[in-house]
Amino acid sequence: MFVAGAAVSQESHLTLDDIDKLARAKLVDSMRGPQGGQGGQGGSAAPGNGVGLASALGAPTPAPVTAAPPAAPKAERRPSAPPRRVIPATFVGAYSDMSGSYVLYDYQGTTYTARQGSRLLNGWTVASIDGFTVNLVDGKHKWTETIVAPADAPAVALPDSPAVRAITDLSSPLPPGGVSSTSSTFVPFGK
Repeated sequence: MFVAGAAVSQESHLTLDDIDKLARAKLVDSMRGPQGGQGGQGGSAAPGNGVGLASALGAPTPAPVTAAPPAAPKAERRPSAPPRRVIPATFVGAYSDMSGSYVLYDYQGTTYTARQGSRLLNGWTVASIDGFTVNLVDGKHKWTETIVAPADAPAVALPDSPAVRAITDLSSPLPPGGVSSTSSTFVPFGK
């Protein structure tokens, strides 16, 4: 550039401002597109803008041609990973004690327990336990599952014996047996 500019500057007397404009125009053209400022115009710094090494110094310079602004790059949409296959768990019970709430769940034929807020073996997280419903979270997906009886539980309930009924029904009288009500028991007071 400087060699060619120096050879021409002796003939046409280019100033430093002219050389600066030529260098800037050539740089802008090279950044604009694939033609890179050469464009087959031997010696011209910018094709079509009238400013070049062979142009007259006093010639009016038209406004530089502005390229259309580059189109906004389209956001590349990466193919999302296929959803992972999750073996579902069925919930068979729930309980709570002083340390927190727990849920019993069946996963691949085995029953496990999980505390509220913990992750199940299949990747689900127990958000909360409310009565017979369990609120679950998997990533951003939230849903509710209902606690159901295990699949291997008998459909018909067996009749309870009187002793079992007495234990489960606390409002009924005690079962017969044990201490006879005909004999009195003396408990001394004050000794």
